[in-house]
Amino acid sequence: MSQVKLLNRTSFAGLVAILVGNGIGRFAYIALMPVLIQNRWFSSEDASILGAATLIGYILGPPASSFLQTYYSIATLIRASLLLSSFSYLGCALNSAPFEWFLTLRTIAGISGAVLMVLVPPMIVRLHPQDMKARISGVVFSGIGLGAMISGTFTPLLISQSVESAWLGIGAIAFLATVLTWNTWSLEVKPNHGAQSPSRLSALSKYERVSISCVLLAYAFNAIGYLPHSLFWVDYLVRELGMSFASGGFYWAVFGIGAAVGPIVTGILGDKFGLKKALLVAFSCKAIGVALPLLNTNMIALFASSLLVGMFTPGTVTLVSTYTLEIVGTQLHTKFWGAMTMAFAISQGVGAVVMAHYAPQLNSYNALFIISASALILSIVCITFTSTKK
Repeated sequence: MSQVKLLNRTSFAGLVAILVGNGIGRFAYIALMPVLIQNRWFSSEDASILGAATLIGYILGPPASSFLQTYYSIATLIRASLLLSSFSYLGCALNSAPFEWFLTLRTIAGISGAVLMVLVPPMIVRLHPQDMKARISGVVFSGIGLGAMISGTFTPLLISQSVESAWLGIGAIAFLATVLTWNTWSLEVKPNHGAQSPSRLSALSKYERVSISCVLLAYAFNAIGYLPHSLFWVDYLVRELGMSFASGGFYWAVFGIGAAVGPIVTGILGDKFGLKKALLVAFSCKAIGVALPLLNTNMIALFASSLLVGMFTPGTVTLVSTYTLEIVGTQLHTKFWGAMTMAFAISQGVGAVVMAHYAPQLNSYNALFIISASALILSIVCITFTSTKK
């Protein structure tokens, strides 16, 4: 009974932390982006820059996390990041604030989200048995999808009142979630007595080094693969295809539904069929989802694109985190997962800046879909060279 309670308590807290820092924080802005432009809060260029600022903040999060751990406990850093994420959304409700104010807050949202992404999953996974680690990771990372679903569902309703109401509503949801899990982070993570010896820290085998390098490259390409959907999907639907904002919100909610169930589905697949096979399937399905708008823009194609990219955006994160654990072991998981997050952050940050710069100059977003689908094909190639052989 105590193990079940621990599972429910920690899994829920991990889900909430990822939801606040990454789900709501990053995806609510995507849902808001077209209406911010239409209501003249920002120009198209400035709105793109703010979207990229969040991703640049994400680059700063992993090294900030490593540095701050020498001075503060993991629990303190998680709580601080949850609060900063919540208040960064509330602060964006100040319409009269200068552009630099929004730039700072979106960067803070990115930093705090990355800190949560680096610290929370290894902490939660470490508390559960080996045979359910992928499923537990799936529950935690489903917070990304729930955030997308919440933003797609509630943002259009809140915007019907005002843009300020949307920011305040999102911030209130994040703050409430923070309060609900505040006490959970007082738990202590006991050392794993089955962990590897200190000598394990100094060297990995040849197969492990090759595999972890390939996984890192695949994860970096994956960051480019989801950028058009994560930055411009709603804007593409509303302004390029001429849909209503409500329709754009619907497809974003579909993305969110897929993202909510995707990590759980991929976690189960990883535990049952193996992480490498599950990753190859996940990257392949995601590449198809990104490429679908190039082939057709009817309702079925757009629905499938939203669902597939939604499912396998956090779904691949679940599998990569657990595959990293399988390759390097428990003792090195946090270190290498931090490196994975950093590689992902740099790739998506650079990609986001480039896309944000050129997107307003393009006649269509189709060029971005081509680039991203190609990047995901490279992810598939990288995973084929991995192995857990010692």
